[in-house]
This record gives sequence, C-alpha cells and structure tokens, in this order.
Amino acid sequence: MTTEERERGGMLALPDSEQFRRDFAAINEFQRIVHSQMVKGHDYGVIPGTGNKPTLLKPGAEKIVKLLGLADKYEIIQSTEDWKAGFFRYLVKCSLVSIRFDQVFSEGLGECNTMESKYRWRWVFASGLPLLYQGDSGKGERDKLLQRQVRTSTGPAKQYRIENDDIYSLVNTILKMAKKRALVDAALSAGRLSDIFTQDIEDIQEPTEEPATSTSGQAAAPASASDAHEDGPAPSEASSRTNTPKENTGGEKAMPPFMGTTLA
Repeated sequence: MTTEERERGGMLALPDSEQFRRDFAAINEFQRIVHSQMVKGHDYGVIPGTGNKPTLLKPGAEKIVKLLGLADKYEIIQSTEDWKAGFFRYLVKCSLVSIRFDQVFSEGLGECNTMESKYRWRWVFASGLPLLYQGDSGKGERDKLLQRQVRTSTGPAKQYRIENDDIYSLVNTILKMAKKRALVDAALSAGRLSDIFTQDIEDIQEPTEEPATSTSGQAAAPASASDAHEDGPAPSEASSRTNTPKENTGGEKAMPPFMGTTLA
C-alpha cells in the first residue's frame, strides 16, 4: 500500500526508511551539539540524589529557544488567588513560535503553588521562633516541630521548620516559577531533548546542611527559597508576552532539519 493510499484510508502516513534515518540523524546531531555547548552548573545541572540525568535549567532552555529560531509566548491557563487564606496557584502555558514561519512549534505547561514545601515552610534558629515556642514554657511545642542540624561558622546548630508567615511576598515568585517551568517543558519538547535532560527537579537546591532529622524520625523538607533570581516580567491573563530574539544581521536563521517532523 502506498503512502497516498494509506492517507486516503485514514491511516498514519509514515515516511520512507531513508527519511526516518535522516530525521533521526538530525535529531541525534542536534542533541549532541546542544549537550556539548551547554555549561554545567549554569545551563544544566546534576542534582545530587536524583540520578545521573542532567536537569535543564532556565538559561539552557533560553539558549535552545534562541538556537531553534523560536519566540516564547505565555498565557495563564488557570489561577487561584486566595488572599484571605494565603493560597496562590498558577498554571502557565508557554508557546514556542517559529519566527520564520509564524507557527506554534511547541507548547509546555508549568504549575506552581504556595503549598509546595519550599514556599510553605521556612527554617529558623531558636532565636527566630515565635513566642509560642520560646523559652522553657515553649519547649513542649518546640519539640513538636520538624528539626534539622546545620553547619555554621561556630559549629553545628539546630533549626526548626515553621509555617511561612510571609507568603504574600512570594506571589510574584510563584507566578514566575510557573512560567519558568512551562518554558523548560516547551524547550525540551521543541529540541527533542527529553532523553538527555529532565525537568521539575531544577528547583531542588543542593543543601549545605547536614542530613535533616526530626523528633518524629522523618526526613526534613528542603529549605524554603525566594527564587529571587527568576527574572523577567510575569505573564498576565489579559495578554501574552513574546520574547523575540534579535534579528540575525548575517541573514535569516536556518532551521534544523527536524523542525518540520512530527516525531515525539
């Protein structure tokens, strides 16, 4: 049965074997180039305790988008903003659009909310505990808190995990983290790079503390982080923003051979 006959019958039309080989060769070559040009610790990183597969970071995702001649556009798909309860959640879609052909080439989703442990909790020393946990009268309540030992310049010290009472200052951080996750998702799909990079664990920071312990014997959650390094304006529900790379003065950017394929 020919390709034309398969298409008329509603069957999946597959390229010939030579086209398959060319497409896969192009993908493999692009993956090799990307991996060789990425800077470890900046564009990607291997998070201790999560295996050997590198995690794609935001700078690396932005380089992939630029290399493929794409522009990133963002849209808030869902949002929850409960100022009374202090709960915030954003689901953002990133669309990567071909600058040359003005077509959506790849999309990715990213979600972030204030119930994630890195935002919900914060770690403090005994001197930073609320009055409820201070002194001899607060020892009973203090012992119920999750605890960990950390290294300081003066030796080991104990920290306690308490609820973050300043969650409202992280609203913009939550939104931008969702945006970043969507970008990484879309970039991995656009570059067919999911077999050499992963995502989602890019937000886990390597702890400088000793292994965390608690009175209940449970492992402590990672320390909270403000992620202030997440730069760039946040997307809005009313409109989306396009980051268009500067024009190449040397001529129009050539698209990689696999840009027109539909391989997963």
